[in-house]
Amino acid sequence: MTDFARAAQIIASQCALVRVRRASRALTRLYDDSLRAVGLQSTQLTMLAAVATCGDEGVQLSALADGLVMDRTTLTRNLVPLEKAGLLRVARAPGDARVRIISLTRQGERAIEAAFPLWERTQKHVREQLGESRADALREELGRVVALATRPEKAADPEPTQRRAPTQRKARSGKRKAT
Repeated sequence: MTDFARAAQIIASQCALVRVRRASRALTRLYDDSLRAVGLQSTQLTMLAAVATCGDEGVQLSALADGLVMDRTTLTRNLVPLEKAGLLRVARAPGDARVRIISLTRQGERAIEAAFPLWERTQKHVREQLGESRADALREELGRVVALATRPEKAADPEPTQRRAPTQRKARSGKRKAT
């Protein structure tokens, strides 16, 4: 059995997640500081840009969550301030009221336009500090990490968790089928 101190040392020194999270927080702070002048956070600009790249017809919430590698609940919570600020519109799909479509408003377009020079300056700084080839290599490697982490697993369980979730929710809410 490994003692906690040894386990913690190994995790802290070898874990890919620890390094990526630290790097993510450092870059987030750098971009957030730059974008503060236009009242956006880097995470918000990321969401606005993702929606903008989907075109005028918008994007389904589930597809946006997949593209951003975010849980739908977390994404929904993060979209609320952007919708309240008038930067995004969240509407029901015409053919299916259960589906939500996210689209960029004109105000959202202007927010991206205002943020772009600030983002561009910070991006240039990061690329200069890392070096062009290492910055490109890092971007490509991180893309491979995302692909590795989001690739569907071949589950040994014949009944995936998604199929059991409704039953679990009913049990938690106290609503059970009468027998």
